[in-house]
Amino acid sequence: MRQKGGLNASVVLLSGAALWAVAPRTGSSFVAPPLGTSVGGRQLRGASTGRPRAGAGAVAADSQSASSLSSSSWRTAAGLAGALVLATSAATRSSRVARAVDWTGKSGSAQQVAVLDMDGKQIGEETLHFKTFSAETANYVVHHVYRIWYYMNLKPWPWFAQRQDMKNGRKPWKQKGSGRARHGSFASPLFGKVKTNKYPHGLDNKRLLKIRPSEHMRAMSTVLQSKWKKMKVIDGLEDWNEARMGKLLECLENWTGYVAGSRSVLLITRNGYGEALGSTCTFESYDNPLFLSGRHIPHLTMRRPRDIDIFEGCDGLHELLKARHVIMSREAFYDLAAKFGEKGWAWRSERTILVENLQKIVKDFPMNRAEELHFARRMPIGVDARIEWARARRSKMEDLGRGAALRPQDADRRGRAHRVGPGSTLEDGGFLDE
Repeated sequence: MRQKGGLNASVVLLSGAALWAVAPRTGSSFVAPPLGTSVGGRQLRGASTGRPRAGAGAVAADSQSASSLSSSSWRTAAGLAGALVLATSAATRSSRVARAVDWTGKSGSAQQVAVLDMDGKQIGEETLHFKTFSAETANYVVHHVYRIWYYMNLKPWPWFAQRQDMKNGRKPWKQKGSGRARHGSFASPLFGKVKTNKYPHGLDNKRLLKIRPSEHMRAMSTVLQSKWKKMKVIDGLEDWNEARMGKLLECLENWTGYVAGSRSVLLITRNGYGEALGSTCTFESYDNPLFLSGRHIPHLTMRRPRDIDIFEGCDGLHELLKARHVIMSREAFYDLAAKFGEKGWAWRSERTILVENLQKIVKDFPMNRAEELHFARRMPIGVDARIEWARARRSKMEDLGRGAALRPQDADRRGRAHRVGPGSTLEDGGFLDE
């Protein structure tokens, strides 16, 4: 569309320029070509045939004035057409740039999600406001991310035996004299035992496709935001303390409004997760009563907030797209909001998070750098001397520890020796000079 619009604009502008170039000028105004002349290889209508006409002078004067007026109207029309095309192309370009900027994503419109109790009665609301892709690109980008994820997690990978996977064996028949085509082995694809290289050969044919982490995170956040109509937040779900399937079936019917097992439901909690192992489950799963209650319910999937991620083994995007209803505990909702919200940690790098945490630690535990350097200079310079100094200090600390029960004053001195901050020094506790 972009090339087509640009081509049309070029054609209109060139047509306007042709109108200016074809019509001859006298001074600053256009003059119509005389009758009988040709423009662009075509003869003008009403061209004279060489015979004189009556009133030729008057007709020529009227024709010249009319041609001047028509040429002025052509010039005005060409200018207006060119201005219109330029304005249209500028508007198209600005909208295209705006769509390109929106592709990076923005915050979806805030939606209110109902908060229910264990009986299915609404007791409040929570605001769902996650970062999403723009409306123009969300469908395409989510499909693109899921297609790559599905391709890279496809197991088992299809495999067909090829000729190099088989033993050559003996020659089927002799080279000449049998009247049949020559063959060297029964391992040829012509005999049907193996396939050609057109068939998949396991991981040899698998391509390495990659997804940007930010794009994968934004896809899951977009799908979560789009599920707000079928999303419920349950207060007290983390306190599920008994493995009862009947109770969970009743609760799911109250929360979703449908018979449990008739629709795909995704249950997101901090503790209700386990791993099935055949007809049973793993040993660690027996510590989760919620998982034991729902592991035999059809179309029910249980995940943790940490599983809605991009790490290997996480199928968060697949489960979110498959689910018709999303049920989560209030604690899990807060975890996902801190992760995918406007200022969620999913949109910041590890380096940024580390620096912010270190800044908080510095504020909580202020340190006097000048005082630290002062006492560091008093330590021995050589390595052996420092080892002896450390042994002496260690033995002195052990003596203080053994005598703390008999000598309360030593215990108090030992405690003061470890309090080194802006208002105290190591010498106050006798850490260096005793």
